Amino acid sequence: MVASSTEGPVIVVIGATGAQGGSVVSALLRSDRPYQIHAVSRDPSKPSAQALASKGCTVVSGDVSKPQDLQRLFKGAQLVFAVTNYWEHQSAEKELADGKAIIDAAKDAGVELFIWSGLEPVSKISGGKLDKVHHFDSKAAITDYAKSTGIPLAVVEPGCYSTNFVGMLGPQKQPDGSIAVALPVSSKTVVSLLNPSEDYGAYVREAIESPSFGAGSTVYAASEELTLEEMVKQWSEVTGKPATYKQIPVEAYVSAGGHLGEEMYQMLAYFQDYGYYGGADIGPSQASLAQPVGTWKQLVAKSDWSKLDQ
Repeated sequence: MVASSTEGPVIVVIGATGAQGGSVVSALLRSDRPYQIHAVSRDPSKPSAQALASKGCTVVSGDVSKPQDLQRLFKGAQLVFAVTNYWEHQSAEKELADGKAIIDAAKDAGVELFIWSGLEPVSKISGGKLDKVHHFDSKAAITDYAKSTGIPLAVVEPGCYSTNFVGMLGPQKQPDGSIAVALPVSSKTVVSLLNPSEDYGAYVREAIESPSFGAGSTVYAASEELTLEEMVKQWSEVTGKPATYKQIPVEAYVSAGGHLGEEMYQMLAYFQDYGYYGGADIGPSQASLAQPVGTWKQLVAKSDWSKLDQ
């Protein structure tokens, strides 16, 4: 890994200390092309921001919800990577407003390529049947807005975070002492997986550097696709612990999930009925990666599962 360059295009990375933005910085530092990386942080003094500075990144203070900050951040930039954090406030309206402001400022700055972390329009794809997956639909609305402005746009859609299957979606100890993944959808449901902090940046780098992508393209940032059944099987193979997949009643899952229960159920139902990317093929997005990406098995091997022994 080399330090950020003093030559090459200026790329502004929003969310540089987060999982996706941090991965983007790491991937660009690995590139054989020079980049001047401007890492945006609300608090440049925090350790994660200082770590970026030590690699030669220019850490810049900014709040993406403030238009005056955006104008300053994007001045002189050729490239912008942007991601918004729905979960910080759980408001689709705020996310859309923030996304629009970022796009407007980037367009006004004349950026050559705007790379956006979008997601699929679940409500539209499902014909309105699944209308509660707000964290997908709000990002899809931002994608639509970006396209309407004519800004040079590459959309890099992250797959389902494989790290979620180390946590809330993954194997859990059952009341009878057994281990199971218990979700309200079929075991044959296919999940498009991505380890965001390690691998997302590889796809952003591809969007920038590969002649197959660039402006007007969509990159499907998923390193592999497995059924839930296959994920449980591989988990057992790696850990040596027996585990099963259990399809549980929808009502039980929704009620246990509190205010997010219905949204999480509809998200999983979308995976089951339409596919994570609405039926799109992830193959072309794997074809010109300049660096390797990981697998579910590799994540399982390096994760701590000791809680299941208790």
